[in-house]
Amino acid sequence: MTILVFGLLGLIIGSFLNVIVLRKGARPITGRSSCMSCGYTLHWYDLIPIVSWLALRGRCRKCGSCVSIQYPLVEASTAILFALLAPISIIGFSLPFPIDILFVLDYLAIVAFLVAIAAYDFLHTIIPDGWAYSFGALAFVSQLLTPLPIDFPWMQFFLAGPIAASPLFFLWLVSGGRWMGLGDAKLSLGIGWLLGPIVGLEAVMFSFILGTVILVPLMLAERAITHMRGFSVAVRGLTMKSEVPFGPFLILSCLIFWFAQLYGVQLPLPF
Repeated sequence: MTILVFGLLGLIIGSFLNVIVLRKGARPITGRSSCMSCGYTLHWYDLIPIVSWLALRGRCRKCGSCVSIQYPLVEASTAILFALLAPISIIGFSLPFPIDILFVLDYLAIVAFLVAIAAYDFLHTIIPDGWAYSFGALAFVSQLLTPLPIDFPWMQFFLAGPIAASPLFFLWLVSGGRWMGLGDAKLSLGIGWLLGPIVGLEAVMFSFILGTVILVPLMLAERAITHMRGFSVAVRGLTMKSEVPFGPFLILSCLIFWFAQLYGVQLPLPF
């Protein structure tokens, strides 16, 4: 039951994240949702997470224009990640009140920010500073809420963020921002504080492997997928010189390592 409740909450939050990602810097967050092509005001039955997109086959009810697959992907991703946190959240309720509630809310907020950052970076190849710093603060707080031994190496904890971010900051520095954006380094600060210095650094390094594994097949199969609805803009003309958002790979790697930690799974790392 807890998993179902968290999953449904994730669907709702994912729908809200879509609004934030698509409207940031373009229009106010408040106001009725409408078709981006014809301006048709969407009704409640057009806004049911995932269900409405599937029922309308990814098209506007009025003009028939394509509706980005980003909508169900963000909603489904948030729902799945929230559901995965459900068993972990039970640990929080063994902590003293109100730390137990803060523990759960902090974890859910971390997931929400990571999903939003990944979606926004994928669309605009930029990571908003406020979102990256907010994730970093939440990651820092998550460790403070976790019961730690008296002899815990606090200096190592404070340095975990800078240690994880150091490779990306170095790449940004030596390339003048051509190889790596500074936003990726800022995002990595939170990854270090969330995972710790060693695992955080491993997650950052693993993101390069993920990027290679995912991007190279896309480049090779570009012609076969350029006409897939919702992905055509993202992959058309994808080459080794293309500007590719790195944030989604960092976040995917971070989530893999984070949930492995939470569930006590040992990852078979290639390094």
